[in-house]
Order: sequence, then C-alpha cells, then structure tokens
Amino acid sequence: MRANNTRTAVFDARWVLPAPSGIGVYARELALRLPGLLAADGWRFAFLVRPDVPRSFVDSLRALGPACTVVEVTAPPLSPKGMLFLPRLLRNLGADLFHAPNFVVPIASLRRGGGAKLRCVATIHDAIPLVVPDYAPASRTARMKPLFRMLLKAAATRADAVFSVSATSMLDIANALGLGMRDRARMRAVWNGVDPEFSEIGRNRPPPRSPDGHSPATLLYVGRMDPYKNVPMLVEAFAAARAESPLPLKLVIAGSTDERYPEAERLAKSLGVSDCIEFTGGVPFSCLLELYRTADLLVHPSRYEGFGLQIAEAFASGLPALCSDGGALPEIAGDAAAVEPLAGGATAWGRRIARLINDPEALARMQKAGLERAAEFSWDRAAAAIAEAYR
Repeated sequence: MRANNTRTAVFDARWVLPAPSGIGVYARELALRLPGLLAADGWRFAFLVRPDVPRSFVDSLRALGPACTVVEVTAPPLSPKGMLFLPRLLRNLGADLFHAPNFVVPIASLRRGGGAKLRCVATIHDAIPLVVPDYAPASRTARMKPLFRMLLKAAATRADAVFSVSATSMLDIANALGLGMRDRARMRAVWNGVDPEFSEIGRNRPPPRSPDGHSPATLLYVGRMDPYKNVPMLVEAFAAARAESPLPLKLVIAGSTDERYPEAERLAKSLGVSDCIEFTGGVPFSCLLELYRTADLLVHPSRYEGFGLQIAEAFASGLPALCSDGGALPEIAGDAAAVEPLAGGATAWGRRIARLINDPEALARMQKAGLERAAEFSWDRAAAAIAEAYR
C-alpha cells in the first residue's frame, strides 16, 4: 500500500466490444460499479479500452470521477501483442491489482498460488471447449485448444481470486483443469446480473394470453449459432410442436447469423417451416427488449451453458422459459423454468413446447415464479462480492 493510502486497480475493459456480447456486458456492468464500491477503501481505477469501444461506455467511465482514468489500447486481449505488452503497461500504470473479467491474465507478473506483488482478480466464465465435444469446430478456440487450456490454467492457478458465474461452471472448470485443493480454495461462484430494463418489462407485463386460434404464439431463442447451442435441434422441435399444437406457432431466432454454421436455416427449409421462422441476425438492445416483451415462451436447448443469461433475462421480463439440462441451466432455472432433458431429443422437446404454449395457467405459474427468481440475479450483488475480493 502506498503512503497516501491509495491503490491502483487496472481493469481490462477491452472485452467491451462495439457489438454486445455476454462477456462484454459482464465487463461493462462491473466496471461501472466497482469504483463506487471501493472509493472509501482508497482504490483508483485505470480502465483499458479498445479504440472502437462505444463512446457512451467511455463517457460513463469518465463520469465516475477523477479516481477513474481511461487508457486506450490497440491490441486486443487475446492477441500475442496484447498478452506480451501487458506486464510492462501495468508497471507503467503503477498497478497494484489487475482485474481480468475474462481468463487472460499477465502470466509473467504473477506466480503460482497467487501472492505476487501484483495481485489479480480473474473470472473464468466456463470451460466449454474442454467439456463439450465438438462445441464449435470452426472456432478459433477449437483450433487452439491447448493454448486455451494453458491460459485458463494460468488464470486459475495464478490469480489471487478466481470467479466463475455459477457453481456448476466452477466445478467443471476445476475438474477440466485438474486443479488441486489450494487452487480450488481461491475460486468462488457469483451469479450474473440482469439489466434493469428487462425488469421494467416484467413489471408491466400482462398474464399469458389464452390461445385464440388465430394469432400465432411466438417462441424466442436468443443466442449464437455455435453447434453446442443446439439450434438445429430447436428447429426440428419447432416443426414437431407446430404439427402437434392446435395454436399456430412462430419461432424467432435472435442472434448473429454465422456462415460457418448454416445447418439451422437449411433444416428449416427442408422441414417446410422456414416461412414461420424468423432469423433476425444481430439486433440492437432496444430490439432485443421488444422481442422479450412480445414473445410467449423463451426456448433455450443449449448443450451447455456456464450461466445462461437468456434465462435470467426471461425471468426479469416475465417471459416463461423452457431450457435444457445442459451445464448450469438447471442451477439458474431453479423451479422457475421448465427444464426438458436433452436425452429426449427433438420429439420430446416438440411435445413439451406444444403442451406449454397451449396451457396459459402453467405459463402464468412460470411467469410468477420467474419474476420472483429474477431478484437473485443482480449486478449490484455481483459487484459487491467481487469488491470484497479486492479488500
């Protein structure tokens, strides 16, 4: 600690991208909360940002006060240059602590077991490439799995505090990396929060509507097209549900399309349901809110999630949710969402969708339970737990 009782934390906000992403949201929400929580403890903050970061985010950081500075860095965190120059940059900034909201830490500045002069707080969101076979075969991580494992293990064994976003993910990370008890003891699970604007939808949402046989009920999927997200199976399940349901159905698939994974769109055409499936591509936040507001059921058949932010967003929005039993999804769902095991495949999923969408009483119970469970997912609570690790 310096003589004037101040300490400097360098927060790596380079994960905040021009287009919204789950890790970007995580980094943004913590960055905007931690300085206020730690001001009385003498912490100053330097935020590393990309040149193309949204200006609104930079303005929000500067508005936090004189104890916060913004440092523009051209090298992305996962680039070789971004990793190699980081220790020198931290020395130049007088860093006492480095905060990695994802798994890239300054390996050369840290030591095994923590306790180096430069302290480190890191989050490892999940170990999907290590625990889900063929999770995304065309991705860069899949092609460089040994490097990914090395970086994850460096964060898990060298950071002074390691966070994950669910108890399920924390255990899977520890097992996948073969961590011993000393390294596991520095790990903690802290759930993600949800943007308050989803809660605004939930406060004003009417009860689920009764089927009228005319206007279609809307199923909503939010997420990427990576194979482990299981979107082709969802398309197949939708076709089965549509054949079984007396109520007309529509499926909205909201997320960036990926030319590497065209299977879902091809399957929709081959099954003859492409006319009632909308692939929106990436949508701005305001449009995403509208999709949550107007949908009748969130459907999330992912083979694995370290958290499952879509489920928490649905709860806050008052939108009933059906999810798989993949990874942490049952942990996040609790008793508030319908959980359909993946073992039953598209046929079981189609039947479950048809039953739920035609049962407004069941949907109303799920809506009520989801709104109650949504209170568990708070960015303020998450930031407070991580601030305690700084102390």
